[in-house]
Amino acid sequence: MSIADLNADAGRCWLDLGDPHRAATAIGSGLNELDPRRSRTKAVFLTYRAEGALHHRDASAAAADARAALDTALDSGATRCIDLASALIRRLDHRPERPMAELREYARERLTG
Repeated sequence: MSIADLNADAGRCWLDLGDPHRAATAIGSGLNELDPRRSRTKAVFLTYRAEGALHHRDASAAAADARAALDTALDSGATRCIDLASALIRRLDHRPERPMAELREYARERLTG
């Protein structure tokens, strides 16, 4: 397990414990330290960061990270990562913010087209 994995996993734990500030720092470190060849892992980390942005009520950042997670997952072809990003986007269906509506439309196009 790399330091990038440890940091992002710690960030996931901080999210679960309700501390999005610590989560953002840890996940950001994980992304910065991640080997660029690990695209599947990047998709997972981006999904975590999108969830953290939701805790901060930052719809634009959440949508941008969710979109990047979906694109990275689709490019990698990893079903688990695609499912993770898609599940996050489905959980955003009730969100009325414009970035979320645009994300849902983008995801529909990418997943069905």
